[in-house]
Amino acid sequence: MAAPVSKYARAVGGSTVVGMRRKADEVEARGINVIDFGIGEPDFEAPPPVREACVRAIQDGHGKYVDPRGLPALREVIAQFENAQHGHPASTDQVVVTAGSYGALSVVTRALLDHDAEVLVIEPGWGPYKALVELTGARAVGVPMGTQENRFVVDAERLCHAVTSHTRAIVFNSPWNPTGRVLSETELGAIAEVAERHDLWVIADEVYSELVYGDAVHLSIASLAPEVAARTVVATSFSKSFAMTGWRLGYCVAPIHLAPLLARVNQYTLRCPTSFVQHAGVIAIEEGEAHVAAMRAEYAQRRDIIAAGLNDIEGVTCPLPEGTFYAFPAIDREWGDSHDIANKLLEQHGVLLTPGSAYGPASRHHLRLSFATSVEAIEEGIERFRAAAANF
Repeated sequence: MAAPVSKYARAVGGSTVVGMRRKADEVEARGINVIDFGIGEPDFEAPPPVREACVRAIQDGHGKYVDPRGLPALREVIAQFENAQHGHPASTDQVVVTAGSYGALSVVTRALLDHDAEVLVIEPGWGPYKALVELTGARAVGVPMGTQENRFVVDAERLCHAVTSHTRAIVFNSPWNPTGRVLSETELGAIAEVAERHDLWVIADEVYSELVYGDAVHLSIASLAPEVAARTVVATSFSKSFAMTGWRLGYCVAPIHLAPLLARVNQYTLRCPTSFVQHAGVIAIEEGEAHVAAMRAEYAQRRDIIAAGLNDIEGVTCPLPEGTFYAFPAIDREWGDSHDIANKLLEQHGVLLTPGSAYGPASRHHLRLSFATSVEAIEEGIERFRAAAANF
Protein backbone atom coordinates (compact mmCIF):
# COMPACT_ATOMS: atom_id res chain seq x y z
CA MET A 1 0.00 0.00 0.00
CA ALA A 2 1.37 3.39 -1.02
CA ALA A 3 1.98 6.03 1.64
CA PRO A 4 -0.63 8.83 1.57
CA VAL A 5 -0.11 12.13 -0.19
CA SER A 6 -1.65 15.55 0.38
CA LYS A 7 -5.37 15.72 -0.29
CA TYR A 8 -4.90 19.34 -1.32
CA ALA A 9 -2.34 18.42 -3.98
CA ARG A 10 -4.57 15.60 -5.25
CA ALA A 11 -7.52 17.95 -5.60
CA VAL A 12 -5.71 20.40 -7.89
CA GLY A 13 -6.35 19.78 -11.58
CA GLY A 14 -3.95 20.28 -14.46
CA SER A 15 -3.64 23.34 -16.69
CA THR A 16 -5.99 23.48 -19.68
CA VAL A 17 -3.42 25.51 -21.63
CA VAL A 18 -0.72 22.90 -20.99
CA GLY A 19 -3.13 20.07 -21.77
CA MET A 20 -4.12 21.63 -25.09
CA ARG A 21 -0.45 22.14 -25.97
CA ARG A 22 0.22 18.45 -25.36
CA LYS A 23 -2.69 17.57 -27.65
CA ALA A 24 -1.16 19.91 -30.24
CA ASP A 25 2.11 17.99 -29.96
CA GLU A 26 0.21 14.82 -30.83
CA VAL A 27 -1.46 16.54 -33.78
CA GLU A 28 1.91 17.78 -35.05
CA ALA A 29 3.33 14.27 -34.67
CA ARG A 30 0.73 13.20 -37.26
CA GLY A 31 2.28 15.66 -39.71
CA ILE A 32 -0.28 18.47 -39.29
CA ASN A 33 1.01 22.02 -39.02
CA VAL A 34 -0.45 23.76 -35.94
CA ILE A 35 -1.07 27.49 -35.61
CA ASP A 36 -0.52 28.27 -31.93
CA PHE A 37 -2.84 30.84 -30.33
CA GLY A 38 -2.66 29.00 -27.02
CA ILE A 39 0.17 29.81 -24.66
CA GLY A 40 0.44 33.22 -23.00
CA GLU A 41 4.08 33.86 -23.80
CA PRO A 42 5.69 36.70 -25.77
CA ASP A 43 7.29 35.65 -29.04
CA PHE A 44 10.01 38.24 -28.43
CA GLU A 45 13.29 37.72 -26.60
CA ALA A 46 14.19 39.73 -23.52
CA PRO A 47 15.70 43.13 -24.43
CA PRO A 48 19.41 42.93 -25.40
CA PRO A 49 20.64 45.03 -22.44
CA VAL A 50 18.90 42.63 -20.08
CA ARG A 51 20.50 39.56 -21.64
CA GLU A 52 23.89 41.27 -21.60
CA ALA A 53 23.43 42.22 -17.94
CA CYS A 54 22.65 38.63 -17.02
CA VAL A 55 25.81 37.33 -18.71
CA ARG A 56 27.85 40.08 -17.10
CA ALA A 57 26.44 39.25 -13.65
CA ILE A 58 27.48 35.62 -14.08
CA GLN A 59 30.94 36.59 -15.27
CA ASP A 60 31.30 39.01 -12.35
CA GLY A 61 30.55 36.26 -9.85
CA HIS A 62 27.02 37.28 -8.82
CA GLY A 63 25.83 33.73 -8.33
CA LYS A 64 25.57 33.60 -4.55
CA TYR A 65 22.57 33.71 -2.23
CA VAL A 66 20.97 37.10 -1.74
CA ASP A 67 18.51 38.38 0.85
CA PRO A 68 15.16 36.50 0.68
CA ARG A 69 13.50 39.89 0.25
CA GLY A 70 15.47 40.34 -2.96
CA LEU A 71 18.56 42.15 -4.17
CA PRO A 72 18.52 45.64 -2.56
CA ALA A 73 19.23 47.41 -5.85
CA LEU A 74 16.34 45.57 -7.54
CA ARG A 75 13.91 46.31 -4.73
CA GLU A 76 14.86 49.97 -4.94
CA VAL A 77 14.22 50.29 -8.68
CA ILE A 78 10.97 48.30 -8.37
CA ALA A 79 9.70 50.72 -5.73
CA GLN A 80 10.64 53.66 -7.97
CA PHE A 81 9.01 52.00 -10.99
CA GLU A 82 5.75 51.31 -9.14
CA ASN A 83 5.61 54.88 -7.92
CA ALA A 84 6.46 56.56 -11.22
CA GLN A 85 4.67 54.19 -13.58
CA HIS A 86 1.60 53.14 -11.61
CA GLY A 87 1.14 55.84 -8.97
CA HIS A 88 1.68 53.27 -6.23
CA PRO A 89 3.73 55.01 -3.50
CA ALA A 90 5.74 51.96 -2.45
CA SER A 91 8.92 51.91 -0.40
CA THR A 92 11.79 49.46 -0.79
CA ASP A 93 10.72 47.74 2.44
CA GLN A 94 7.37 46.86 0.86
CA VAL A 95 8.93 44.90 -2.03
CA VAL A 96 9.63 41.16 -1.96
CA VAL A 97 11.26 39.65 -5.07
CA THR A 98 9.89 36.24 -6.11
CA ALA A 99 10.22 33.55 -8.77
CA GLY A 100 7.75 35.03 -11.25
CA SER A 101 4.12 35.85 -10.54
CA TYR A 102 3.48 32.19 -9.70
CA GLY A 103 6.01 32.58 -6.91
CA ALA A 104 4.46 35.88 -5.84
CA LEU A 105 0.94 34.47 -5.71
CA SER A 106 2.13 31.31 -3.95
CA VAL A 107 3.86 33.34 -1.25
CA VAL A 108 0.84 35.63 -0.83
CA THR A 109 -1.76 32.86 -0.57
CA ARG A 110 0.29 30.92 1.97
CA ALA A 111 0.89 34.04 4.03
CA LEU A 112 -2.74 35.17 4.09
CA LEU A 113 -4.87 32.02 4.15
CA ASP A 114 -5.87 29.38 6.67
CA HIS A 115 -7.58 26.10 5.84
CA ASP A 116 -11.07 27.47 6.59
CA ALA A 117 -10.65 30.67 4.53
CA GLU A 118 -12.37 31.49 1.25
CA VAL A 119 -11.07 33.61 -1.61
CA LEU A 120 -13.32 35.23 -4.20
CA VAL A 121 -11.94 34.78 -7.72
CA ILE A 122 -13.37 37.17 -10.30
CA GLU A 123 -14.34 35.16 -13.40
CA PRO A 124 -13.50 34.69 -16.17
CA GLY A 125 -10.31 34.16 -14.19
CA TRP A 126 -6.87 32.72 -14.74
CA GLY A 127 -7.06 29.10 -13.62
CA PRO A 128 -3.98 28.97 -11.35
CA TYR A 129 -5.61 31.41 -8.91
CA LYS A 130 -7.93 28.65 -7.74
CA ALA A 131 -5.17 26.04 -7.65
CA LEU A 132 -2.83 28.22 -5.60
CA VAL A 133 -5.61 28.98 -3.11
CA GLU A 134 -6.64 25.34 -2.82
CA LEU A 135 -3.06 24.16 -2.26
CA THR A 136 -3.17 26.05 1.04
CA GLY A 137 -6.29 24.14 2.09
CA ALA A 138 -8.46 27.23 1.60
CA ARG A 139 -11.47 27.36 -0.74
CA ALA A 140 -11.55 29.30 -4.00
CA VAL A 141 -14.99 30.67 -4.88
CA GLY A 142 -15.50 31.68 -8.49
CA VAL A 143 -17.68 34.76 -8.94
CA PRO A 144 -18.89 34.97 -12.56
CA MET A 145 -19.17 38.48 -14.01
CA GLY A 146 -21.63 39.59 -16.68
CA THR A 147 -21.09 41.47 -19.91
CA GLN A 148 -21.94 44.90 -21.28
CA GLU A 149 -21.59 45.47 -25.02
CA ASN A 150 -19.84 42.08 -25.32
CA ARG A 151 -17.20 42.98 -22.70
CA PHE A 152 -16.98 41.40 -19.26
CA VAL A 153 -17.31 43.98 -16.48
CA VAL A 154 -16.84 43.85 -12.71
CA ASP A 155 -20.15 43.74 -10.81
CA ALA A 156 -19.80 44.68 -7.13
CA GLU A 157 -23.22 43.25 -6.27
CA ARG A 158 -22.13 39.81 -7.42
CA LEU A 159 -19.01 40.07 -5.27
CA CYS A 160 -20.99 41.15 -2.23
CA HIS A 161 -23.44 38.31 -2.70
CA ALA A 162 -20.55 35.81 -2.63
CA VAL A 163 -19.02 37.07 0.63
CA THR A 164 -19.41 34.83 3.68
CA SER A 165 -18.02 34.86 7.20
CA HIS A 166 -15.07 32.82 5.87
CA THR A 167 -14.11 35.16 3.03
CA ARG A 168 -10.56 36.41 3.43
CA ALA A 169 -9.62 37.97 0.08
CA ILE A 170 -10.56 38.92 -3.48
CA VAL A 171 -8.17 38.06 -6.31
CA PHE A 172 -8.30 39.55 -9.80
CA ASN A 173 -6.04 40.85 -12.52
CA SER A 174 -5.95 43.98 -14.63
CA PRO A 175 -5.22 44.06 -17.47
CA TRP A 176 -7.57 41.08 -17.37
CA ASN A 177 -6.49 37.67 -18.67
CA PRO A 178 -8.38 36.17 -20.50
CA THR A 179 -10.78 38.97 -21.45
CA GLY A 180 -8.35 41.60 -22.75
CA ARG A 181 -10.06 44.22 -20.60
CA VAL A 182 -8.33 46.97 -18.62
CA LEU A 183 -10.43 47.67 -15.55
CA SER A 184 -11.74 51.20 -15.16
CA GLU A 185 -11.24 53.32 -12.07
CA THR A 186 -14.93 52.75 -11.30
CA GLU A 187 -14.52 48.98 -11.41
CA LEU A 188 -11.38 49.07 -9.28
CA GLY A 189 -13.17 51.32 -6.82
CA ALA A 190 -16.03 48.84 -6.61
CA ILE A 191 -13.63 46.01 -5.73
CA ALA A 192 -11.96 48.21 -3.14
CA GLU A 193 -15.31 49.19 -1.63
CA VAL A 194 -16.36 45.55 -1.22
CA ALA A 195 -13.02 44.74 0.39
CA GLU A 196 -13.31 47.68 2.77
CA ARG A 197 -16.90 46.89 3.71
CA HIS A 198 -16.12 43.27 4.54
CA ASP A 199 -12.52 43.74 5.78
CA LEU A 200 -10.93 41.64 3.02
CA TRP A 201 -7.50 41.51 1.47
CA VAL A 202 -7.16 42.46 -2.19
CA ILE A 203 -4.72 40.36 -4.25
CA ALA A 204 -4.06 42.29 -7.46
CA ASP A 205 -2.23 40.53 -10.29
CA GLU A 206 -0.82 43.27 -12.52
CA VAL A 207 1.45 41.15 -14.71
CA TYR A 208 0.17 42.76 -17.95
CA SER A 209 0.46 46.33 -16.63
CA GLU A 210 2.68 47.58 -19.48
CA LEU A 211 0.64 45.96 -22.26
CA VAL A 212 -2.23 48.40 -22.81
CA TYR A 213 -3.35 49.90 -26.10
CA GLY A 214 -5.07 52.93 -27.56
CA ASP A 215 -6.78 55.09 -24.97
CA ALA A 216 -6.69 52.41 -22.25
CA VAL A 217 -4.70 53.25 -19.11
CA HIS A 218 -3.59 50.75 -16.49
CA LEU A 219 -4.38 51.93 -12.99
CA SER A 220 -3.12 50.03 -9.97
CA ILE A 221 -5.85 49.50 -7.40
CA ALA A 222 -3.24 50.29 -4.72
CA SER A 223 -3.00 53.83 -6.10
CA LEU A 224 -6.66 54.66 -5.39
CA ALA A 225 -6.18 55.67 -1.75
CA PRO A 226 -3.92 54.88 1.22
CA GLU A 227 -6.66 52.84 2.88
CA VAL A 228 -6.93 50.69 -0.27
CA ALA A 229 -3.16 50.20 -0.46
CA ALA A 230 -3.22 49.13 3.20
CA ARG A 231 -5.23 46.02 2.33
CA THR A 232 -3.75 45.33 -1.13
CA VAL A 233 -0.94 43.03 -2.21
CA VAL A 234 0.23 43.54 -5.79
CA ALA A 235 1.66 40.39 -7.38
CA THR A 236 3.40 40.78 -10.70
CA SER A 237 6.42 39.79 -12.77
CA PHE A 238 8.82 40.64 -15.57
CA SER A 239 7.53 37.77 -17.72
CA LYS A 240 5.04 39.45 -20.03
CA SER A 241 6.09 43.10 -20.27
CA PHE A 242 9.82 42.40 -20.57
CA ALA A 243 9.50 39.04 -22.42
CA MET A 244 11.28 37.22 -19.58
CA THR A 245 8.98 34.24 -19.02
CA GLY A 246 11.65 31.60 -18.47
CA TRP A 247 13.76 33.88 -16.30
CA ARG A 248 11.28 33.44 -13.41
CA LEU A 249 11.47 36.89 -11.89
CA GLY A 250 8.56 38.61 -10.18
CA TYR A 251 7.68 40.50 -7.05
CA CYS A 252 5.08 41.47 -4.48
CA VAL A 253 4.36 44.95 -3.20
CA ALA A 254 2.64 44.68 0.16
CA PRO A 255 1.74 46.79 3.19
CA ILE A 256 4.89 47.30 5.20
CA HIS A 257 3.72 45.12 8.11
CA LEU A 258 3.01 42.19 5.75
CA ALA A 259 6.18 42.29 3.64
CA PRO A 260 8.43 40.61 6.27
CA LEU A 261 6.00 37.70 6.49
CA LEU A 262 6.02 37.34 2.70
CA ALA A 263 9.83 37.38 2.76
CA ARG A 264 9.85 34.64 5.39
CA VAL A 265 7.56 32.43 3.33
CA ASN A 266 9.69 33.23 0.28
CA GLN A 267 12.81 32.10 2.15
CA TYR A 268 11.31 28.72 3.01
CA THR A 269 9.99 28.29 -0.52
CA LEU A 270 13.12 28.91 -2.62
CA ARG A 271 15.57 30.79 -0.38
CA CYS A 272 15.85 33.53 -3.05
CA PRO A 273 15.17 33.95 -6.77
CA THR A 274 18.21 33.39 -8.98
CA SER A 275 20.71 36.06 -8.05
CA PHE A 276 22.18 36.89 -11.46
CA VAL A 277 18.65 37.14 -12.91
CA GLN A 278 17.89 39.75 -10.26
CA HIS A 279 20.87 41.79 -11.45
CA ALA A 280 19.43 41.64 -14.95
CA GLY A 281 16.06 42.74 -13.57
CA VAL A 282 17.62 46.03 -12.46
CA ILE A 283 18.62 46.72 -16.06
CA ALA A 284 15.19 45.67 -17.36
CA ILE A 285 13.59 48.46 -15.35
CA GLU A 286 16.33 51.03 -15.92
CA GLU A 287 16.89 50.46 -19.65
CA GLY A 288 14.00 48.36 -20.94
CA GLU A 289 11.24 50.89 -21.60
CA ALA A 290 12.11 51.57 -25.26
CA HIS A 291 12.13 47.84 -25.96
CA VAL A 292 8.81 47.37 -24.13
CA ALA A 293 7.31 50.21 -26.18
CA ALA A 294 8.44 48.54 -29.42
CA MET A 295 6.88 45.23 -28.38
CA ARG A 296 3.70 47.00 -27.34
CA ALA A 297 3.43 48.70 -30.74
CA GLU A 298 3.80 45.34 -32.49
CA TYR A 299 1.16 43.76 -30.25
CA ALA A 300 -1.20 46.65 -31.01
CA GLN A 301 -0.87 46.00 -34.76
CA ARG A 302 -1.54 42.30 -34.25
CA ARG A 303 -4.48 43.09 -31.98
CA ASP A 304 -6.15 45.07 -34.76
CA ILE A 305 -5.59 42.29 -37.28
CA ILE A 306 -6.87 39.44 -35.10
CA ALA A 307 -9.95 41.33 -33.89
CA ALA A 308 -10.90 42.35 -37.42
CA GLY A 309 -10.38 38.82 -38.70
CA LEU A 310 -12.44 37.23 -35.93
CA ASN A 311 -15.29 39.71 -36.38
CA ASP A 312 -15.38 38.77 -40.06
CA ILE A 313 -16.28 35.15 -39.15
CA GLU A 314 -20.01 34.49 -38.98
CA GLY A 315 -20.99 33.49 -35.45
CA VAL A 316 -18.00 35.23 -33.80
CA THR A 317 -18.02 38.58 -31.99
CA CYS A 318 -14.72 39.99 -30.73
CA PRO A 319 -14.37 43.29 -28.84
CA LEU A 320 -11.10 45.06 -29.46
CA PRO A 321 -8.70 44.07 -26.64
CA GLU A 322 -7.73 46.97 -24.39
CA GLY A 323 -4.74 45.21 -22.84
CA THR A 324 -2.86 41.88 -22.47
CA PHE A 325 -2.14 40.00 -25.70
CA TYR A 326 -5.39 38.05 -25.81
CA ALA A 327 -8.49 38.29 -27.94
CA PHE A 328 -11.55 36.83 -26.22
CA PRO A 329 -14.33 36.44 -28.77
CA ALA A 330 -17.82 35.17 -28.02
CA ILE A 331 -19.03 32.34 -30.22
CA ASP A 332 -22.55 31.42 -31.32
CA ARG A 333 -24.22 29.53 -28.47
CA GLU A 334 -25.65 27.07 -30.96
CA TRP A 335 -22.10 25.86 -31.63
CA GLY A 336 -22.01 24.37 -28.13
CA ASP A 337 -19.41 24.51 -25.38
CA SER A 338 -16.09 26.17 -26.19
CA HIS A 339 -14.22 23.06 -25.00
CA ASP A 340 -15.67 21.03 -27.87
CA ILE A 341 -15.06 23.81 -30.39
CA ALA A 342 -11.43 24.17 -29.29
CA ASN A 343 -10.85 20.44 -29.69
CA LYS A 344 -12.41 20.41 -33.17
CA LEU A 345 -10.33 23.38 -34.28
CA LEU A 346 -7.16 21.69 -33.09
CA GLU A 347 -7.74 18.12 -34.21
CA GLN A 348 -9.42 18.87 -37.55
CA HIS A 349 -7.89 22.20 -38.58
CA GLY A 350 -4.61 22.55 -36.69
CA VAL A 351 -5.64 25.68 -34.77
CA LEU A 352 -4.61 25.71 -31.11
CA LEU A 353 -6.49 28.06 -28.79
CA THR A 354 -7.95 27.93 -25.29
CA PRO A 355 -11.61 27.26 -24.51
CA GLY A 356 -13.29 29.97 -22.47
CA SER A 357 -14.74 27.29 -20.20
CA ALA A 358 -11.23 26.94 -18.72
CA TYR A 359 -11.77 30.34 -17.08
CA GLY A 360 -15.14 29.61 -15.49
CA PRO A 361 -18.76 29.03 -16.51
CA ALA A 362 -19.34 32.67 -17.42
CA SER A 363 -17.17 32.23 -20.52
CA ARG A 364 -18.10 28.76 -21.76
CA HIS A 365 -19.13 30.35 -25.07
CA HIS A 366 -15.87 32.23 -25.54
CA LEU A 367 -12.43 31.37 -26.88
CA ARG A 368 -9.06 32.85 -25.93
CA LEU A 369 -6.56 33.51 -28.70
CA SER A 370 -3.08 34.82 -27.93
CA PHE A 371 -1.80 37.29 -30.50
CA ALA A 372 1.76 36.93 -29.19
CA THR A 373 2.63 35.37 -32.54
CA SER A 374 3.45 36.56 -36.05
CA VAL A 375 1.03 38.39 -38.33
CA GLU A 376 1.43 35.56 -40.84
CA ALA A 377 0.39 32.99 -38.24
CA ILE A 378 -2.58 35.13 -37.20
CA GLU A 379 -3.82 35.48 -40.76
CA GLU A 380 -3.40 31.77 -41.51
CA GLY A 381 -5.10 30.79 -38.25
CA ILE A 382 -8.06 33.08 -38.90
CA GLU A 383 -8.55 31.58 -42.37
CA ARG A 384 -8.55 28.07 -40.90
CA PHE A 385 -11.02 29.18 -38.23
CA ARG A 386 -13.26 30.71 -40.90
CA ALA A 387 -13.28 27.48 -42.89
CA ALA A 388 -14.07 25.44 -39.79
CA ALA A 389 -16.84 27.78 -38.62
CA ALA A 390 -18.78 27.19 -41.82
CA ASN A 391 -19.47 23.66 -40.54
CA PHE A 392 -20.18 24.36 -36.86
